Amino acid sequence: MRDLIFRSYRTHTHLDWHDTDQWLEDGERYPMRLVWQDKRLQGVLATSEPLDGTCWVRLAALTDHGDPQPILNLLWSSLAAELRTLGVHTVALLLIRNWLAAYVTALGFTFSEEIITFRRPALAIPPLNPPDGVHLRLAQPGDLPTLIAVDNVAFQAPWQMDSGEIRQAERISASCTVAEIEAKIVGYQLSTLYFDGAHLARLAVLPELQGRGIARALLSDVLQRFERRGVRSMTVNTQASNLRSQRLYTGFSFERNSYDLPVWLAQLDAKEDQRA
Repeated sequence: MRDLIFRSYRTHTHLDWHDTDQWLEDGERYPMRLVWQDKRLQGVLATSEPLDGTCWVRLAALTDHGDPQPILNLLWSSLAAELRTLGVHTVALLLIRNWLAAYVTALGFTFSEEIITFRRPALAIPPLNPPDGVHLRLAQPGDLPTLIAVDNVAFQAPWQMDSGEIRQAERISASCTVAEIEAKIVGYQLSTLYFDGAHLARLAVLPELQGRGIARALLSDVLQRFERRGVRSMTVNTQASNLRSQRLYTGFSFERNSYDLPVWLAQLDAKEDQRA
């Protein structure tokens, strides 16, 4: 399988916090299908672990020889049947490689919206105190179950992260802080470092407390933490439809950098298996 993934042009990997080898080693967790012909692997298709009736296409790889559509059709037909039994009604695809767009429409995927990216240049960070009663601190290992719970109510499907993804994200993060009210975690942020700046990978606040300045406090705090480490620029991704988050970021001098990626969705018909 590794030969197909690493040597074929027709590959798609959207593994989030895992590298390919790590993801494959844990592959039994994920719905996956493989197609063989004459003892040679022709294609693989796999999704994330289903969460709240949704999942993401995490891995697709097809041989460079021949027509890929029949192989994809066979993979998808079998995989979609399993996903229906798992209660999945929506499958999302982040279209990172353009080659895939020519073939997934035949599988029922249609364009939904775009993930847009913002970048904050190396500007001074205005001081901002947390709202009254809100305390910020570094996350501790014992906070992880609460972070998972906050994340899964703060985001709607398919934008939630499963517990394994959040654990891995926290493990490799450069900064993870929480906001508390009366010693109860009500929000958190998780950021990573790359070669010339930081990336705000996750920012979540309980829905009933959104709009009270908690997200602003978490963002200001992490920007200051990175500034003290000599890191003065930051990027962040959000949905084009998430206007609230865009107002938050532009309020901190983040600017669109035109690096956008389309998200496509496929709706699974629960009755299809009965008609087959």
